[in-house]
Amino acid sequence: MLTSHVIDGKPVVPLALITEWFAHAALHENPGLTFHGLDEIRVLKGIRLENEKSCIRLFAGKPRKKGTVYEVEMQVRNGEKTGRELIYSKATAVLIDQPVPLPDFKFSKAMLSKVSTRKVEEVYEQILFHGPKLRALKRIVSCSPRGMVAHISCAPVPDEWMAAPLRNRWIADPLVLDGAFQMASLWCFEEKSVVSLPSYALCYRQYRHPFPSGEVICVLEVREATNRKMRGDFTFLDADEGVVARLTGYEAIMDESLNRAFKPRYRASA
Repeated sequence: MLTSHVIDGKPVVPLALITEWFAHAALHENPGLTFHGLDEIRVLKGIRLENEKSCIRLFAGKPRKKGTVYEVEMQVRNGEKTGRELIYSKATAVLIDQPVPLPDFKFSKAMLSKVSTRKVEEVYEQILFHGPKLRALKRIVSCSPRGMVAHISCAPVPDEWMAAPLRNRWIADPLVLDGAFQMASLWCFEEKSVVSLPSYALCYRQYRHPFPSGEVICVLEVREATNRKMRGDFTFLDADEGVVARLTGYEAIMDESLNRAFKPRYRASA
């Protein structure tokens, strides 16, 4: 799978897969509870695979009760003995022991008024770097300054992506989440002519286990955008437009150098 996530010539572990690791570790230490989401998801340093491998460690703190949920502090750290601790990413896992009702969600139909003319094949050939296994976008419905609506593929079973998966099915859906990040990057390119990478998300909440099979509808609502950063919210819907999950307070960093890192062949003309 990592051969489909190569940036500037090096495989990089997707944030979407790291969120799955967080969910797995939180549940592993707390049997009987259900994964409900993550808070304060932060990328501190990308995990780039040097010499085709990298050793990492996953840390989970003790659960603490907060209202009706349990919170668990999570970190991904380096695993090599380098003499110093390096934290790649961190978040707070949110676990529950009772079902949570589905939230209502209505998005402005004005977001659908500007139909996208971009073909998915063109997006992956000319803009995004993702290889065959991570080409999550199935159809781009609309794209406007207010956001984007698209259909995203759900992930295949874990053993189609890795030799020794932690579980036989996903807790969340790393392909759906990565597809959302791809949408954000494409939106940045369309509006600012620069692609982006995820750096932070305030809150992820999941209301269905597992995700629907096949595909979901993803609505990106952009809240703020400068020449360096975009901030927005994602809502993932099933075929009946019921809420599956939400990712809010998402932030992505834009940089012109990423255009060349995504598509190294562009360097010759840069």
